[in-house]
Amino acid sequence: MIHLGALALALALAMASLAACGDESGIQSRASTSASAQNGVSLSSCSDVNLTRACVCSGRPGRQTCDGQAWTPCECADGSSASGAQLEGNNRSDIVFQWERTEASRELGGCLPGKYEGTFGGIYWSYIATLAPISGLAVPIANIDVPGEPSGFHFTVEPAQGGETILKIKGQMVGNADLTFPFTAELEGELDCKNKSFQAHMYSGLYSVLIDGLVAQHFDGVMSGRYDVDTHTFINGAWDVWEISGTPPGRPAPMLPRVFDRDGFGGYGTWAAALPTDPADPTIAGCPTDYACQPGPLGPNKHLCTSIVGVPGCTSNMDCEAHFPGEQVDCLQTSSFSTCIKECKP
Repeated sequence: MIHLGALALALALAMASLAACGDESGIQSRASTSASAQNGVSLSSCSDVNLTRACVCSGRPGRQTCDGQAWTPCECADGSSASGAQLEGNNRSDIVFQWERTEASRELGGCLPGKYEGTFGGIYWSYIATLAPISGLAVPIANIDVPGEPSGFHFTVEPAQGGETILKIKGQMVGNADLTFPFTAELEGELDCKNKSFQAHMYSGLYSVLIDGLVAQHFDGVMSGRYDVDTHTFINGAWDVWEISGTPPGRPAPMLPRVFDRDGFGGYGTWAAALPTDPADPTIAGCPTDYACQPGPLGPNKHLCTSIVGVPGCTSNMDCEAHFPGEQVDCLQTSSFSTCIKECKP
């Protein structure tokens, strides 16, 4: 419900604005009328950005420019051009700055904005284990995927603004530790499209016992990775988290893999992400014989050509050429191992 006092104030401001500016029929304030009479032109409204027209400025030639709403005041020519120059209007509106008429590019250095999904996995040393007491117990970590929903690991790459080469990223990790402990974290970072590198901070990290919030423990962390422009895939992903609620608290690992005796409570692992498969994309085809089109290591909504043993492993693009002759399929590290990433239409 709108407060009546606020509504009255808004109406008063609107009426004052109309009284000062006039309407499109040419009604102007006394100051505007005086300036118009002196310059020999009208400050009436216009709509074509950068459209110009000639005017008279204190007896000298001048020019007005349309800003998309109204004509600017008459700009006088300098003394050297006042005698003979006639500043004619261009009578056109197609002369604009490129940044003003061109939206931020969808593809910047090969980087594509959008909603990315993927997988993460690793191990975690929990302070809770010492309460058992079990000291130094490492448990596996993996994301949770709900059918028909985005992957438990997802983030958004924001579109570029102006001439930026660094894109903002924000997302979330949702998973389980040891298939039992809810494990979540927010993430925020940047994709450097010039260097194809990714860095992010993980914050508000939380894991619990059996149900969310029970004996909750907290952690912070970092993520890093690379961006493959051919497949628009985040690869070579690594993450490291340290438990800030443990006794004693964990520490950031100086290098991976994380070592419990050195770094304390926390965890580490790998991750990868990509844009989900678009079934309407005409450039995506089916799989060769003996391969099925199924979700793989890039989340439940990214479909890849998969054999009976999974997405084909590889050590180089030559291995992928053997699996998919002539299709120029890339060998990318999407977990602890590299795989041949050939997207397919389900």
